[in-house]
Amino acid sequence: MNHLMRSLIVLVLGGALVACTPAPETSPTPVPPTPSVTPTPTPQWTAEEQGAIDGVNHYLEVWAHVSQNLADISWTALYEVAREPAYNEAYDVWETWYHNGWHLVGAPTFTATMIQPGMRDGQGQRYWVYGCYDISDAHLMDKDGKLLNNDGGDTHRAKYQVLSLNNGRHLVLEDSQQEGTC
Repeated sequence: MNHLMRSLIVLVLGGALVACTPAPETSPTPVPPTPSVTPTPTPQWTAEEQGAIDGVNHYLEVWAHVSQNLADISWTALYEVAREPAYNEAYDVWETWYHNGWHLVGAPTFTATMIQPGMRDGQGQRYWVYGCYDISDAHLMDKDGKLLNNDGGDTHRAKYQVLSLNNGRHLVLEDSQQEGTC
């Protein structure tokens, strides 16, 4: 009999024995009041704003996937989720990495903290998505698999400009790191 089954049997038998034992005649112990804790509110995004956030996260997923496989896949996959200047900037970074034999291991994450609507035009609505970019699980490695120096810290403030197209797609137009950490 495995350990989990034995543990379950002991718990069931112990519960049955406690149920058969008469309760002692004592007055209940007063329970001190629990201090009131106010939870930090989670931002509530509209469907359009959530779409812009999802667009940033999808962009980062594709960016990481290409960065992890520079020698083996088409870099144009990013064009499905980004346009200039973000696309060109990523391409320039990958070119440097590729020529040096570098690649990404792991992936960055992004948590939105604020969204600001920008201009609307014939293509759709633009949004500025601000938040925290975390690279603690993303590491740049050299061609020998050694970690390249990362003196910049693990979290950074970031800002993305996202175009929410009229057809429901989202494209990252700008990807910029802001001053300060999260």
